[in-house]
Amino acid sequence: MALNINYGAQGSSRSQFSIQWADSLNDVGSQVTRWQIIASTLPFRHPDRARIAHNIAIYHESRYKATRQKGDLDQAIVGYAEALLRGTNHPLLDVLTFEYLTRALATRFNDFGTREDLDHIISYFRHLSNLPLEVAGINRLIVLIGLADALCIRFGVGGRLEDIEDSISLFRHVITMVPLGTDDYHLFASKLANAWKKKYEQIDESEDLNEAISHYRAVLTSCPLDHPSRPSCLRGLADMFMSRFEWSNELNDIQDSATLYQELLDLLDKEHPERLWVLLNLANAYHSRFEQTDDSEDLEKAINQYREVLFLCPPSHEGKDGLLTNLGLSLISRFNKFGRTDCLEEAISLYRAALGLCPQGHPRRQESLRGLAHAVRLRYFRTGRIEDLEETINLGRNNLALTPPGHPMRPHILYDLSLSLRTQYKWRTRDIGYIEEAIEHLYEASKLIKSGHPLSRLILHLLAANLVYRFGHRGADKDMTDAIKHYRTSISLIPEGRPDASAMLSNFATDLGLIFSRSGDAEHLEESIALSRSAVEYQFSSARDKLVAAKNWADTAHNTRHSSALTAYHKALSLLQRAIDLGPTVQTRHEYISGRDIEPLRNLPMDAASYAIESRAYEEATEMLEQGRALLWSGMRSLRTPLDLLHEVDKSLADEFTKISQALEAIITTTDVRDFVQAPAKTDDDGVAIGRKDTFARDLAEKRRLSGELEDVVLRIQALPGFENFWRPIPFRRLQTAALGGPVVIINLSRYRSDILIVLSNHPVVRIPTPTDFFDRVTNLAFQLSETRKSYRLESKKYDRVLRQTLEELSELVGQPVANRLMELGIPEQSRIWLCPTSVLASLPIHAAGPISLHTNVKRYLCDIYVCSYTPSLSALIASRSRTLSGSASGRPSLLIVGQPDESLPGVDSETRSIECLVGSGSVTKIAGKAATPENVIAHLLMHPWVHFACHGMLQPGRPFESSFLLQHNTHLTLLRIAKSHVPTAELAFLAACHTAELTEDGTPDEVLHLTAAMQFSGFRSVIGTMWAMADEDGKDLSEHFYSRMFAADAQVASYEKSARALRHATQKLRTKKGISLERWVNFVHYGA
Repeated sequence: MALNINYGAQGSSRSQFSIQWADSLNDVGSQVTRWQIIASTLPFRHPDRARIAHNIAIYHESRYKATRQKGDLDQAIVGYAEALLRGTNHPLLDVLTFEYLTRALATRFNDFGTREDLDHIISYFRHLSNLPLEVAGINRLIVLIGLADALCIRFGVGGRLEDIEDSISLFRHVITMVPLGTDDYHLFASKLANAWKKKYEQIDESEDLNEAISHYRAVLTSCPLDHPSRPSCLRGLADMFMSRFEWSNELNDIQDSATLYQELLDLLDKEHPERLWVLLNLANAYHSRFEQTDDSEDLEKAINQYREVLFLCPPSHEGKDGLLTNLGLSLISRFNKFGRTDCLEEAISLYRAALGLCPQGHPRRQESLRGLAHAVRLRYFRTGRIEDLEETINLGRNNLALTPPGHPMRPHILYDLSLSLRTQYKWRTRDIGYIEEAIEHLYEASKLIKSGHPLSRLILHLLAANLVYRFGHRGADKDMTDAIKHYRTSISLIPEGRPDASAMLSNFATDLGLIFSRSGDAEHLEESIALSRSAVEYQFSSARDKLVAAKNWADTAHNTRHSSALTAYHKALSLLQRAIDLGPTVQTRHEYISGRDIEPLRNLPMDAASYAIESRAYEEATEMLEQGRALLWSGMRSLRTPLDLLHEVDKSLADEFTKISQALEAIITTTDVRDFVQAPAKTDDDGVAIGRKDTFARDLAEKRRLSGELEDVVLRIQALPGFENFWRPIPFRRLQTAALGGPVVIINLSRYRSDILIVLSNHPVVRIPTPTDFFDRVTNLAFQLSETRKSYRLESKKYDRVLRQTLEELSELVGQPVANRLMELGIPEQSRIWLCPTSVLASLPIHAAGPISLHTNVKRYLCDIYVCSYTPSLSALIASRSRTLSGSASGRPSLLIVGQPDESLPGVDSETRSIECLVGSGSVTKIAGKAATPENVIAHLLMHPWVHFACHGMLQPGRPFESSFLLQHNTHLTLLRIAKSHVPTAELAFLAACHTAELTEDGTPDEVLHLTAAMQFSGFRSVIGTMWAMADEDGKDLSEHFYSRMFAADAQVASYEKSARALRHATQKLRTKKGISLERWVNFVHYGA
């Protein structure tokens, strides 16, 4: 704040006592010298000597204004002081000399920041206020304002409470001296409000904050819209509302703040120097409101606003580090809400850049360290990188070392470090020393933070959680009682409407469940369940927070055999799809569910089914598995719901549903949103990308709008008689129709218990028990097979040996029990069966489990006894049978062959020629070479019910939607592009390429994200794929056997329904070929009808 002293017209009295100088300052230098010589001859107290000093000082002050040489200003101050010391024997000149000396000191303080000058200014102002100012024509009002300003400034520098209280008192007095509504009134009232603001910022007392708001409001109410003081009042009041929100978390405060900042922004032209600051604070207000309401629209506004400010911000702007930190915080919020790891990575880079702008001793270095530590800790949760966990602890320790006791940031930094220490204990070492250190830091933080501060409840909450850990380790009752006490206090401090309330309630509930396991006190368990219900039902929390709360509730109830377990599981499953659907695109949704930090949620449907099975509710278990698995596919499939019956009842409503769902699907299946983020317009001197165009907000807003419209349409459809269950979870009676073509074998893998369920079309669900170690054995099998396949190439003896051992163990665990039970149920050999494995079982070749013996000594594989197909879910199988057949008068449906030979696939040409001969060239269209582009292939799929791919299949670990067929000029027909297509006449797809039915290592096996499933989703009833890499020569051999069987002479019609048997026949033929390893024939699998 600059000290502004303006005495107005009264300053004209200077000329009365000024010596008449020449027009040019250069011409007066010699005159000054002569006057100095004359003054030296005069007696010390001679009045002319003081007047000469006064006028020479005026000369030096004037020359300073022209030259900005500090020496001139110093000489002026010395001259004025000498004049006062010698005395002029003229009251008017003495008063004016005080005025000039005070003004010169103010200039030196403003320009050079000399603290002693500020002290002298205040002393001289106090003295001036007691002089007869009217004699010199000086306005006493201005002197009082100058003194109040100086005291306010010194308070900001030194923090002396008396200074700001005296300043406020002077401003109060001055306001009574001017008429209400005048410009002076608005100016002085604004200064009073600003003084209260400064007092609050230093003292941090809510009463001062309320006083500042009250005075700003009063000024703004009386200030016309076009008054020049209005912008400063808007800014001050907006700042104060923001500050009070940080204390109170009252939604009205942050809303008022955002409104005022927006009004202020509208008043400023684009070139106004404060526009950048207003944009930044408006972004801060949006982000704060998002934290209060969890409204993603505010979050996206904040991010886009921060990006605009960053683009406009000069490279050397002193507040740039804060801007980078704030943008990083908003990107972390987007990561937390939508799981987008690119936002987390960008936030980390922004925090590192901000830290680079804050060297040791910088006042905001602690904030940059805090932000970076938080972001790196989140990345550890997502990826499990040990380096990240170590870095976040080191950052926290370094930050604490920079923050001595008494520093206002110390409680925040203690809290942050405690979070990192707790993470180290929970996820890595189980060394209780980390919890002990965290507890010590949190006790210190709780003593430093003021009661009622928003951080206080978080500190107490984390302290309680760590005390529970220590209670579990040591069993000390005091830790238990203290933990419960601190939990209760932290919960009581949650303001109404806070989105984080659900998470806090759930944490307390979960820990009460743990305490119950040690204490056995039923009251602890009942309170835990009650808190869990409240957490799940809390209306202001996000679907994802409530989902976690429901899952924690289900775990506690399951482990304690509480009667609410099934209720908890149903609530969790109902929230699961909603939580996933928050993302605007299917790739964003996948990124959310694939994170390591939400791994427990991925097991939710299997755990729910295990509890239902334990309760002998097998049909309910089947419904739960269907509701909670393959959610990405089912979410998109729901947009393609058949509407034949609805068209007959209400065509306009059916058309409306179709129009909205197609528009919504277009957004959901959009290529990764990061492809829409344009390359940065430029990179600043700190290496930060600026000018970035972020379209995520646009996609999100459009998705929200369409989802709202579709929800309204669905409600209207459900109101129609006979459509009450439209778009609701599929009941078992409908799911049971999946078994019309043969039994569906569901294998549920859960840490609680694992079971095999057989769904039959005309019989209750049959359960096959499994060994108690089933979960561990299957998990180990999947891991060993995956690791071996990564280490050894095709045709490896080592892999063949591990595969054989895997099939033998699968025979014991699944194959033999299933075959035995099917025989008992009267399902004859060679019947078709469908396998629906869950969790990591989806990556294992269950169809080839063996050897199996049934009543003979002949050892066979499961696929020898029954014709095995796979299905991701029961609804996927039902959908594959629900479409109308294309039909063909000749019995030979048209076949599209997509072939892309290269040096590594020399057999593709002979493979495709062989197929042409078997099918008949008149029924075949072949795309190869330059014609094999993704667009051309998709276009031809619409014209052919059958397709055969003979090319490279590309697997993208961790990015399943980028898995693809490699086509001409290194172009890719991706899984996502296939899923976007809709081929209503499609029947059969043979994917003779590597990895087409292989799951990537993204931690989401139940989503079944591979090319085979994508082809099935796009419309193909039956799809043949590969579980891993295939040998080039097997393409020709297998195709010949397969199509020979499909177009056998005794076949009146070549139907896709024969494809499973034809594939079984082809693999059996392949097995007889000399030198064929186990992995080469096991590789091929059938999906669908």
